[in-house]
Amino acid sequence: MRRPPRIVLTYPIHARAISEELSPHARVTIARTRAELLRSLRDADALITRVFDRVDEKLLDLAPKLRAVGNYGVGVDNIDLRACARRGVRVANTPDVLTRATAELTVALLFAAARRFPEGEALCRSGRFRGWQPDLLLGQELQGRRAVLVGKGRIGRETGRLFRALGLKVEWITRKDTPGMVQKKLKRAQVLSLHIPLTSETLGWLDESRLALLPPEAIVLNTTRGPVVDESALVRVLKERKIFAAGLDVFEKEPEIPLALRRLPNVVLSPHLGSATAEAREAMARLVISGVLSILGGKRPWNEVNPNETSC
Repeated sequence: MRRPPRIVLTYPIHARAISEELSPHARVTIARTRAELLRSLRDADALITRVFDRVDEKLLDLAPKLRAVGNYGVGVDNIDLRACARRGVRVANTPDVLTRATAELTVALLFAAARRFPEGEALCRSGRFRGWQPDLLLGQELQGRRAVLVGKGRIGRETGRLFRALGLKVEWITRKDTPGMVQKKLKRAQVLSLHIPLTSETLGWLDESRLALLPPEAIVLNTTRGPVVDESALVRVLKERKIFAAGLDVFEKEPEIPLALRRLPNVVLSPHLGSATAEAREAMARLVISGVLSILGGKRPWNEVNPNETSC
């Protein structure tokens, strides 16, 4: 009789999904400390990680039996996909099921930035609100403004659909665009929303030179990965009011958020909540478990990650 596979999780991602979908088919270990993780990897057939758990050559050396990695998230910048492929370790992630939740959060950040919610809430909480005034915290209406979305993957497309429903004019920047086309689109981007995966090519994509192209009424939104933005450059343009505002769900050195960024009144800060709905997180758990079990069973799940795939 074959033994059930040993599957190690770096976090108890969803109790009901683990009990219903995983425990009946595997020996489950939840590694709550780094030391426990390193011990557990010796006989692990699969590993289920969070988006900041690094899976690299060093970790793979400690897991000689590993056949599958399941990433509890859609971005796989924390996983060395080519190192996994060289060792025959296959990777699954959680596309589609978090698309709507992340797109909705992007819209929430846009509303909050456009209508200056952080400043308004701070005013109310401080006790300094003295009643309605004609010029109090004037924001922007979104109808008719031009939104440029960087990346046309699942989340970028869904965000664009929601933006259009709000009356924004929508266009995308993609890999096919020439540098001249990118510059032209940035110059008219009253809303710039980032939806590109973190790769060596996209690291620091929104740098000082590209930020300088944006119009002064621009709002920058980032719900993908913090390092695609040069955070220091963004702080400078916000501080100097060269753009109107920003809405950020991710940060360059997460979970660290620089004091200079936290002190700015014209930025909305959100603690990586893109997929943080009860519905999305349960669906993510069930999907990543399904993908890992399929790989261990010799099948190819639809959510298996191609080592050369970079879209999200």
